[in-house]
Amino acid sequence: MMGQLALNVRLRDGSSFDNFHPVANREVTEQLRRVLEDRPSAGPTTFFLWGETATGKSHLLQAACRLAQARGRTSLYVPLGEADLHPRLLEAADDFFLVCVDDAQRIAGDSPWESAIFALYELARASGTRLIIAATAAPMHLGLNMPDLATRFAWGPVYQLQPLADAEKLEAVRLRAHNRGFEISLDVARYILHRYPRDLHSLFELLERIDAASLASQRRVTIPFLRRLEASRYAG
Repeated sequence: MMGQLALNVRLRDGSSFDNFHPVANREVTEQLRRVLEDRPSAGPTTFFLWGETATGKSHLLQAACRLAQARGRTSLYVPLGEADLHPRLLEAADDFFLVCVDDAQRIAGDSPWESAIFALYELARASGTRLIIAATAAPMHLGLNMPDLATRFAWGPVYQLQPLADAEKLEAVRLRAHNRGFEISLDVARYILHRYPRDLHSLFELLERIDAASLASQRRVTIPFLRRLEASRYAG
């Protein structure tokens, strides 16, 4: 019940592989899609993703959970950056087809959590559970108390997610808008990128607000529309 609650509460509506602009991370997305296939595979079933903040780690983990659900499989998303999570959450993790653990750097030096993640790998190996871990550093640079846990993190492929260049962020913003059902021009995307925080999480949250305002006013998303939206926000 605790695991299912974490899953239901934490997944963002927009987290899907279709909303992820892969560019240099294309191999990662292809491998993650492949590991979620129903048929048995001789390929790896554990993955470790790392990269700086806002490179899409959480997005990919949640996208994997969402795809598993769409295929009728059980999945568990464990965001270690959230409060009130307990290591006991992982005790029945082998009941899930897929387990995704986010922000693994936060458990460094926390013996109960390090032990729980170590046990999770043993459970996953015995049960065939797919396991995806994400952190901000490579396994050997997390500062873990348990060297054997760093070894477990490297059991399967270890991928460093590459940040998007500005031109790629423009395409990612336009793709996300398109998948939400509205279109923005390249000039509008540039305006957004120049005036707002450039990390993708902030940009995608902004698109949600723009979409809602556009629907409410029945207006296309243009630069004058965004300026009016900014003015009304500051006026309020």
